[in-house]
Amino acid sequence: MGRQRRFAAAAEAERDIGATYYFRTSTFDPDIAREMEAQGHEVGYHYEDLAKVRGSVEAAHARFADNLESFREHVDVRTACSHGSPLSPHLNTDMWEDARTPEDYELVGEAYSGLEFDSDGSSDLLYLSDTGRDWSAHAPGLGSIRSTDDVVAAVESGTCPALYLLAHPSRWATTRYQTVERTGWDVAAEAGKIAAKNAHAVQRTGGRVAEGVGIARAIRSVATRMSRE
Repeated sequence: MGRQRRFAAAAEAERDIGATYYFRTSTFDPDIAREMEAQGHEVGYHYEDLAKVRGSVEAAHARFADNLESFREHVDVRTACSHGSPLSPHLNTDMWEDARTPEDYELVGEAYSGLEFDSDGSSDLLYLSDTGRDWSAHAPGLGSIRSTDDVVAAVESGTCPALYLLAHPSRWATTRYQTVERTGWDVAAEAGKIAAKNAHAVQRTGGRVAEGVGIARAIRSVATRMSRE
């Protein structure tokens, strides 16, 4: 994972592109973080505290403060971004539903707090994410965005007032072996997410399995994405 991040950060720095790299406590490497900061990138905290403490908001804030302080011993952290924790029923951003805000931790803000959409789901902001190894977006005037070439065309078109780009370098493949490896990981991860969703649905429905939830759906989803590549 560190190698891919270093490669991506170096490639962006060579092209005078500044990015924000968010680290979880399990992936944070002080040397890599300082290297990225020296290249002109921002380093942020990819938090999952509410899930880690099983929904206790007070404990989540205590853990968040401790981890943020630990990161700041090595780099200047100005923003935080919630990590999706599909194996937990708790949404990490819910820790901000009390009176406390990221500003209380001397942060500029939380990465997803600025995402605003109209009632019909439209926005001047084009949000692109490679989660699931498929950009899977639609840009007004450009149409469907599926491949990385589509992303490049969208950026170069100059028609997007604002672009929010989420990428996971650790999941990029540069060899056939890595393609097979990462696709296999996708199948396992998606199956795990669906299984977790199923378990959470059982909890919410008092023991009944929610309709339409199954591991087979996860496998079909990944197989469909593979057929497009």
